[in-house]
Amino acid sequence: MVMLKEKLENQDDVKELQMIVNLMCYIALDLKEISCLESIAVFDTKLNTIFCENKQELKNDKDGRMMVKEYLKDHKEVVHCLRDALKTGEHKKVREREGKSALAIPIMGVKKPIGVVGIIYETDGCQKEVCTSDLLFKDIINIFIIKYREISQKEAMASMSCSLKTLEDYEKYAILETGRKCNWNISMMAKELEIGRNTLYCKMKKMGIS
Repeated sequence: MVMLKEKLENQDDVKELQMIVNLMCYIALDLKEISCLESIAVFDTKLNTIFCENKQELKNDKDGRMMVKEYLKDHKEVVHCLRDALKTGEHKKVREREGKSALAIPIMGVKKPIGVVGIIYETDGCQKEVCTSDLLFKDIINIFIIKYREISQKEAMASMSCSLKTLEDYEKYAILETGRKCNWNISMMAKELEIGRNTLYCKMKKMGIS
């Protein structure tokens, strides 16, 4: 398993991406039961391979990651697909040669993507923009990630309840949680918290939240 070396802006993002990578061995087991799957990999924001596996010779080790690197060198369209998903925060797809497609599924952090899952699979001649297989892969990965986050949030809530001592502590926690929920959109946050935008700005500045 690869330890992340990339310096993301938010250290919580680093921990979360690391945990998601740890979960990929379980996700891969489910995905490998899908007959059309060829390979799955996880990349950081610089497209370094941090997890990879398929049904044949590709394993999650140094040699496997080198094979993925060589594959990307020969498949620039897949690289563009992965980068596009990281840039937009949306799922992207590109049709590969020999009846295969590449699907890029971004892993969202606090404010933006912190990584991306890449899947190569057989399309069975599907020419639609979104095929059933696309939705299946997205759902499986998103369900795993959502379940992980639910567990993490419950654990965080339990630990936070012991450390929140003052009204300001609770207020700061509420702002941080709302920020994550609203993707740090100030207007949405202010509406959710039922306070004015300027008031929210002042509180965030006072609390050192940027």
